[in-house]
Amino acid sequence: MARRRDPGRGTGPYAGRVPFGPSSLRTRLVVLFTAGSALAVLGAAAFLYFAIDRALLAEVNTALRVRSDDLEVIARSANGEIPDQDPFAQILSSDGAVIDASPRSLAGDPVLTPDQIRADRLPATGEYFDTEVGALGGTSRLWARPVDIGGRRVVLVVGDALEQYVRTQQTLRAVLLIGGPVLVAFSAAAGWLLAGAALRPVRRMAQEAEAISITDLDRRLEVPPGNDEIANLGRTLNAMLGRLEDAIDHERRFLDDASHELRTPLTILRGELELALARPEDHDELLAALRSALDEAERLSRLSNDLLVLARNRAGAPPVGEATCDIDASVRRVAELVGGDGEPLVEITGTGGPVAGDPGRIEQVLLNLVTNARRYAHHRVRVVVATGDGAVRDAAAGDWVSVTVADDGPGFPPTMLPVTFERFVRPDAARSRADGGTGLGLAISAEAVRSLHGAIEAGNGGPLGGAYVTARFPMESARPEDRAPTRS
Repeated sequence: MARRRDPGRGTGPYAGRVPFGPSSLRTRLVVLFTAGSALAVLGAAAFLYFAIDRALLAEVNTALRVRSDDLEVIARSANGEIPDQDPFAQILSSDGAVIDASPRSLAGDPVLTPDQIRADRLPATGEYFDTEVGALGGTSRLWARPVDIGGRRVVLVVGDALEQYVRTQQTLRAVLLIGGPVLVAFSAAAGWLLAGAALRPVRRMAQEAEAISITDLDRRLEVPPGNDEIANLGRTLNAMLGRLEDAIDHERRFLDDASHELRTPLTILRGELELALARPEDHDELLAALRSALDEAERLSRLSNDLLVLARNRAGAPPVGEATCDIDASVRRVAELVGGDGEPLVEITGTGGPVAGDPGRIEQVLLNLVTNARRYAHHRVRVVVATGDGAVRDAAAGDWVSVTVADDGPGFPPTMLPVTFERFVRPDAARSRADGGTGLGLAISAEAVRSLHGAIEAGNGGPLGGAYVTARFPMESARPEDRAPTRS
């Protein structure tokens, strides 16, 4: 049992994939946009917090260094004494004893240990310390720097509370923790609105496309102004609708033509059989009716076979693969099969060599072309085989083998020029019907040649002065899969 294809799924790179996440494209876009916004906000918040924290701490450090420089000048002029107005300062000896201190510094209690101010540990440029200082109300920052006062090495320590710094940190964290999610939520809402506005034309085009049925394929989608991706999608869909309309109109004409072609021989066949049944005693008239019925049955058989071949060609040819055809042998075989000993004679000139393609399809093309040429030739049919372009002009002519089938008949009538290889087109409908033609020979040949990645053209003024048809096939050394299909 044939498996039915899901009309909602294609056969491209996304076929068979299970969609992940929300089914709505709008929702997926908003989720991705929100996730990206959240990452951006998180990164910006971290950077902002770090930058402000460093700036605040740098401000505290600068203030301590400025106070330390001022106190050093004062201490030197006052013989090592610190003014009472300083909020927090101590002068320590090298063994950690307090030499002098501001009133709030608890003169008898050094804030740094002897190990911290050791000469081999404390840099000459100074060092910062964060520690608990009760006189300053908690966590404080100290700046200690060795100085020379009265010819003696001492350590000058200044300090300041970090209460304002900590409070500012806490406020900044609160603002970022509250403002960050609010900003992400605002971004998600904005993304939802923007995605809806961007996808609104797509939704409208989908509704319009769903409303288009096979009876009104002349309708087109409303394309938004501009040249963005959505406008290009609308134009592409309208172009596809145009191609579908042309294809369906083409198939409708094909059905009409096929019905007309089938109705005529069926009507004749029925009339002949009714005539035979009406006068069974008249043997001569009965035999004539049966012969006529047999002719119509044979024509019906040829017509149905041609329709089947044309339908298979329209459905797509199988891959050429590595098939190779000896074009010279195929031409000789077809000429012997069709030519016989009587007129019109079939003559062959030139040689080609191996071509890429299925021999059966190529011989089918040659058989149709030679049979059609003999039908309208007066005396001769010439088959010209050549490497290069033949009657077809192409820049890469050396990659092709051309087969030109020409006759000395009256040629194509002006109403058929230029020849477009349409189905059920005959130069002379009455004569063609008498000869058993169906008007499908050239159409079948053209479909088969194109399926072999070749090209075909036809016209008047061939090698014998009448009509000619030239089919071009790719040489075996230039396989069709290595080139784009050529349209004639």
